[in-house]
Amino acid sequence: MKTINAWLESINQFITLVGGAAVALMMIHVSLDIFFRFALNQPLPGTITIVAHYYMIIAIFLPLAYVEQTKSSISIELISAYFPPAMNRFMHGFTHLFISATSYLIAYVSYGVAIRNFNSRTSIMQGDYTIPTWPTYFILFAGVFLLGTYCLLRFIMSITGRDAQEGEKQ
Repeated sequence: MKTINAWLESINQFITLVGGAAVALMMIHVSLDIFFRFALNQPLPGTITIVAHYYMIIAIFLPLAYVEQTKSSISIELISAYFPPAMNRFMHGFTHLFISATSYLIAYVSYGVAIRNFNSRTSIMQGDYTIPTWPTYFILFAGVFLLGTYCLLRFIMSITGRDAQEGEKQ
């Protein structure tokens, strides 16, 4: 179990670096587009489509599992502070199961959409250029599938008691 967890955490860290690189490339791309638009009156073709369909999808959906891994998501603990520790452990385990099931459902649907868009070679015309957008649907699938897998592992660890043991070591 620890090996699988370490392997998933390594994948999460690498994919988050890819997401960070997408943000950096997006900043450079948009800055160059603005420079060329105002300095040379010649904007970069396809900037809007590439930003919306590539950079943003990569930056948002790929790091989802890393956000869960680092416990960086937003949480509101209005009443859980009053629960006994056993109830909080149960709620955390249930939350991981719920996130996992929801993520797998989204992954299932998005995979079907990705296959349809792949088969039809979905693309967007922007000016004189055709920009394929079908690959981004697979990025969505990969991000939510990885989130579902990580949360399922966390759920399994919580019901086997390994989650509590690792929490004590931290």
